Amino acid sequence: MNFSLKSSFRGQRLSFTLKVLLAIALASITMFSLFHTIVQNSLRENVSGVENDYVAKVLKEYESKGLKDFSYGVCGYSVNSKPIYYYMIGCGEEKVMVIGGLHGDEPKGVYACLELIEALSKDNLTEKYTFIVVPLCNPDGAQEFKRRNSNNVDLNRDFYTLSQPETSAIISLFNKHNPILLVDVHESFGSAPLIIYANNSKSLELAIFVYHERGFPAALAADVGQSANYAGKKDIFGLILEIPGLSLNYGNGTKLLLSILKSFENFQKPVQKSLAPSCSTV
Repeated sequence: MNFSLKSSFRGQRLSFTLKVLLAIALASITMFSLFHTIVQNSLRENVSGVENDYVAKVLKEYESKGLKDFSYGVCGYSVNSKPIYYYMIGCGEEKVMVIGGLHGDEPKGVYACLELIEALSKDNLTEKYTFIVVPLCNPDGAQEFKRRNSNNVDLNRDFYTLSQPETSAIISLFNKHNPILLVDVHESFGSAPLIIYANNSKSLELAIFVYHERGFPAALAADVGQSANYAGKKDIFGLILEIPGLSLNYGNGTKLLLSILKSFENFQKPVQKSLAPSCSTV
């Protein structure tokens, strides 16, 4: 076999090998995509969303216990006229707003916001801040375990236009209390927590502080009308907490959420020294 024939044969063999490898790669991508779709569909079929009545029940139970500096109410209604509940706890001068359940297929954010009541009732954070918390912002989506609301709108893309009754209710509550920090609690398909920070310098500084104190990685919020974008527009601190849904190490994420709030307190300590306590000592 002469040199030219050998070269031709080697070229054909290399071409064939590359085609096989490409076919394997494409098959792997297809199989992964199919597996991911099957897993998502299985989750949607076998995992029920958070019922709005459950949220009301939990809040009513805490009110009946006579929890100090605790109250709850309704800040608006969903597309399907479901009440959007919020609660307030604490007596501090500065306000912190926490929201959960913007996406109806992310129940951990809702449970974290509800479990936060118990955690805050045992913490002195409530002497420094008043917390305004909306545990379930998308009750229609949660009932169906769907990301979007009943108008098929992603509520975490609606904070610029405020075209939906749910986002309008949240922002109405926001404007009434003028919080210095907005924390939006979500659930991801990841295995570790992630912080997404608002597009302003103070939120970046807070995210860096949280990273050094807690080790949570951070990323800038895409400018697509998210809650963090609204916080950036108002030039307040804004964070989105992504609770890892694929890890059993964090439960519903309540400890993660509380740790973010504690880190904010530590970040604010020089400021807090100049504020007089506003809680009653009676």
